[in-house]
Amino acid sequence: MANVSDVIFCLRATNIEGQGACATTILTALTPEYIPGLFTFSVIITLLDIDSSSGHQLMVDFVSPADENVVHVESPLPAMNEESNLPQKYKGINIAMDWNNVNLKVSGEYTIKITVDGDLLKEKSIYVKGKNE
Repeated sequence: MANVSDVIFCLRATNIEGQGACATTILTALTPEYIPGLFTFSVIITLLDIDSSSGHQLMVDFVSPADENVVHVESPLPAMNEESNLPQKYKGINIAMDWNNVNLKVSGEYTIKITVDGDLLKEKSIYVKGKNE
């Protein structure tokens, strides 16, 4: 069964052909200039042990301390023709997402929820605090 091995918050994520996802400035907390305010950041998710012979549905939600859905992403994951001699549980995909102008209304612990094919695979929290507070 698919699992999420890593969730990385960073200032910028890029996908490099043949190399995978790259993170610039990994973040342990989000510190926008102002709360409330807009903040741009990136998220990298590593999915492992996912059946590469068929497509899947990915859903990612970023939820505020008030349980408000701040970011919602739904996307099909296409079948991957991956040729590798790795055991199945170590095969996977890195997904890099840039989230621009995310409306962060309050400081506190925000939670990212990652669902594949209707199964919640992982929740991870990150603290948000404005520099103006």
